[in-house]
Amino acid sequence: MEASVNSRSFHLKSVIVTGMGVFSDSYNLYAISLVYYSALLYLNLNTIQASLVTASSFFGAAFGAILFGVIADRIGRKPMYGIDLMLIFFGAIMQLFAGSFTLLFASRIILGFGIGGDYVMSPVIMAENSDTANRGKLMAVSFSVMFLMGATLSAFVDQVSMLLLVPSISWKVVLAFGAVPSLFVIYYRRKIPETPRFTARIMGQDTSGLNIVGDPGLTGRLGPDRVPYRERLFRSLPIVLAGSLLWVLYDTYSSTFTIYGPITIASNLGMTPVMFTYAAVFIAGLPGTLLSVYLIDRVGRKKLVVAGYAGVFAALLLYAILLSSPSFYGLGRGSIANGSLIGYAAFLGFSFYLLNYLFSAAGPATVIGGTIIVPELVATKVRASGQAINVFIDKMAAALAISSFPAFLTQFGLAAVIGFYAAIAAGSSVIMHFAIPETRDRLLEEISGEIAEAQ
Repeated sequence: MEASVNSRSFHLKSVIVTGMGVFSDSYNLYAISLVYYSALLYLNLNTIQASLVTASSFFGAAFGAILFGVIADRIGRKPMYGIDLMLIFFGAIMQLFAGSFTLLFASRIILGFGIGGDYVMSPVIMAENSDTANRGKLMAVSFSVMFLMGATLSAFVDQVSMLLLVPSISWKVVLAFGAVPSLFVIYYRRKIPETPRFTARIMGQDTSGLNIVGDPGLTGRLGPDRVPYRERLFRSLPIVLAGSLLWVLYDTYSSTFTIYGPITIASNLGMTPVMFTYAAVFIAGLPGTLLSVYLIDRVGRKKLVVAGYAGVFAALLLYAILLSSPSFYGLGRGSIANGSLIGYAAFLGFSFYLLNYLFSAAGPATVIGGTIIVPELVATKVRASGQAINVFIDKMAAALAISSFPAFLTQFGLAAVIGFYAAIAAGSSVIMHFAIPETRDRLLEEISGEIAEAQ
């Protein structure tokens, strides 16, 4: 009974300490979309500069991930944990003094560097500290649920700052406030113990800590990992690249929706960015994520993603048809004015967008976007490095997608872009079904093949 209480207490602490970092990541990634037009106006940005500012944190995250991942596999998770949030803190604060494109760009690169580190450290530590039966749930809460909450806070801070401050200052305050969530948990992250798996498998020390993750005899059966680092990493590359491909495809549409949803989609529907954010999170995002948290350890990762993507495909396809051929729904051309849906057409469009968000949150956003796949699939010795490669590939691709989105939108129109996103959902469902093994109810060492090696 006491062990069970200790386990629950440990998991709760891990979720809070890990999740607050993700909360901070989300706030800082989402806030730029809410103040996009203000940054354009007060810094007099051209189109290229505006695109680079929105993508800058993603470029920083890509390189930050590599540095944090390689070091964390060499010297441990504990020495690096908290440094990621220090970078986020300083990068966010610097935005308060951003009087030019150069300074804002540099601030968000530093910010992104910390975000990339956190995208490696948080899911890896959460996976290694979780018990097998609840690993999916714990990872989903610490990432996906907290990510939604961070986005919601950014909308609230934007709303309050517009009421209390002059416009020329309020947008900087919104960006700089992203330092606050990170500040609360830097100290606790520096105090978190090394994960039992790294201590046992890499440092070669016996530990009783594995009773927290549900198998106290695991270390004794496996012992230290004697396989060379490079060989472990090479063996892991195929599954890491498969996971990266899924994340790239997911983020190709998800990141552009995150950054440009409150700008482009909201405008298309005649909504303000803040109104759009609140509605999307509370009507679709949060319910879908909570459903995923409930189901992930019951039905498994693959079924959630495949079913979720089926819903995303249908919703986005219906939305694309509405934008290109409103007559399909019995609507006249008058339902679109100056590129925006009006009246019943706007209601339909927002309904389709919310359905897309709901199905995505119920599966792909939690499993793929929540970075559950790669940390569960690779061995402890290269878990952080594998996740670093995963983050690097995804964030570089996401940065390019975000930077090119305005040009694609101008060239092809919103209907074609959303239709393309629907095709991505269909293709990703196939990849998930055939390329990624199910990890539900399986030890991390079993999934990575380490137990089979020891027999």
